[in-house]
This record gives sequence, C-alpha cells and structure tokens, in this order.
Amino acid sequence: MFRPVAMIFAATLSLVAVPASADTQDDADSIAIGEAMDALRAKDFGQTVAKAQEIIGRFEAGRSPDTAYVCASGPGDTLTQLMSAAAAANEGSSKETATTVALSPNICDAYFLKGFALIDLGRRDDALPNLEAAVAMDPDNNHYANELGEWYKAGRQWEKSLEIFTRASETNDLSLDFMEDKAAVQRIRNNRRCRSYRGIAFNQSELRHWDEARAALDKCLAIVPGDEASLQELNYIAEQSGKDR
Repeated sequence: MFRPVAMIFAATLSLVAVPASADTQDDADSIAIGEAMDALRAKDFGQTVAKAQEIIGRFEAGRSPDTAYVCASGPGDTLTQLMSAAAAANEGSSKETATTVALSPNICDAYFLKGFALIDLGRRDDALPNLEAAVAMDPDNNHYANELGEWYKAGRQWEKSLEIFTRASETNDLSLDFMEDKAAVQRIRNNRRCRSYRGIAFNQSELRHWDEARAALDKCLAIVPGDEASLQELNYIAEQSGKDR
C-alpha cells in the first residue's frame, strides 16, 4: 500500500500533509486489512467486520468535520481525486471544506469490506452507509460502485441501481495503473466494466427496456467474449420479449 499523500492543488482547496506519526497507524491498518480479507475468504464475516472496524475506528477518531477525505494509490490517482473534489466544491455539490486530505486505500477498503460482510450477515441497512462511504471517498473505484449498484438492485430500486451501474461503466480506476502486470490490469478493467454492463442490462430488463438491455450486454461481450452471465441474460431477454433482437 502507498503511504498517505497530500498535494497542494488549487486556491479553493488547501491540502495538508499527513504527519509522520501516521506511519504506525498505516502499518497497523495494512495488517488489519490483510486479516479482514483472510476472514472474508474463510467466510468468517463477523471477523471481517471486526477487523475492518478497527481501521474505521482509528480513522474516525481523528477525522475532522471541516476536512474532505479521498483515498488514493499514488500521485496520478491523488491528483485526479483532488481535481474531482475541487470540481464538486466549485459546483456546490459537496459541503465547503477548508482542506482535502489524501489517504491510504486501506481506509476505503475497510469501509467496503465491512459493508460487503454485513450484507452476508443479513444486515443490509447497516451495510449501505459503509458502501456509500467507500464510494464517496474513492469515486473512481468502479469495483466499489458496482457493489453499491448491487445493493440497490437487490432492493429492487431499478432506477437508482441503473444510475450507479451506468456511472461505474464510465469510470476508470486509476489505482490499477500502479500494477506492473498490464495484462492483468486490462483483464480486471474488462471484468469490472462487464459487471457494470450486466448490472445495466438487468435493471433495463426489469424496466422492460429490452433494446437498452441487449445493447449493454453486447458491450460486455465485446470486451469479454463468451461471458456466460451475459449470454444467459440475453436468453432471458429473448424469452421475455418474444424476440432475439
């Protein structure tokens, strides 16, 4: 994981450097994230929540109400996140803040893992604010956004889910640029985008917008040929609409 980064960006937003003492906390967070992910793989969702909450608790204990926070994985990702924060502030879509601080991805991962595990524990209402927090602090992470879209889809809120999946399909996670295996990066990006397209198609199908649903699945199949879930959904659309195209 990269250490917290702070950069001077624009007159409308002043950025503060994270103090050196944060290293100890960040190391502890990295360990806890690893333990939370191990617990998730073992389907020990209670332990996943507990480990994620350790990180969230440390972060929220020092959180300032007049500071905006973004999770970023390096200089390029940080700059993009800060530009987005500045644009949101200028457009009045976010509360005015004196500073914006870039954080380690551990923080957003913790909120995401907690929300994900809470869903598996049957605590959907408790999961939502955690998923929303992860998306709010790392808006270019389409993996987080896809999971939030799934939350609304499971609640049969088709329009809201469609909006989120559509935004996710148009988003590029810059943190992936720091992976050395570029083939793996492209594979991850294609799979995430394909999941977004499937989410779009599912919601469009529920809204009986058959042509729009097919178009979304075609986009998925163009980047992940033979995607089984997309082919199954196309069959469902054909059955429900009475036509293949």
